[in-house]
Amino acid sequence: MNNTAVPDSRILGNPPAEPSAAVEYFYTMKLRCETDPYDVQHDLAAGAGGFVVIDTRRAAAFDAEHITGARHFPHDEMTVAAMADLDPALVYVTYGWGPGCNGGTIGAAKLAGQGFRVKEMIGGIEYWKRAGYPTRCSDPAGQ
Repeated sequence: MNNTAVPDSRILGNPPAEPSAAVEYFYTMKLRCETDPYDVQHDLAAGAGGFVVIDTRRAAAFDAEHITGARHFPHDEMTVAAMADLDPALVYVTYGWGPGCNGGTIGAAKLAGQGFRVKEMIGGIEYWKRAGYPTRCSDPAGQ
């Protein structure tokens, strides 16, 4: 396989990884750190245990609408002291607004930095809602 850069190509200007490196990236790293709304909804509906869904957005956003069953834990409040009561045996699945929001990423990074196992739900609540999955409102005025 020719793995030479093609200077005028935006796709091939940086040559693709060799297949073995791509397998390493996609299976060994990316899928171990990410999940998607379909898989989260599947496991929630099936009653699968071993994980907690964490909404990393601000309180007003969480109160207005969040994934049913999600725990509110804003990324800017994730201090060592605030994480002290978390169960290290669980996996924490974080999410933010959507692809243009890095709140889920920041939350996952902070949790992982304290030794917790994490996955970020790609697409955030935006893609959760696009799929038609259930949400809940915590704000009585918004019901």
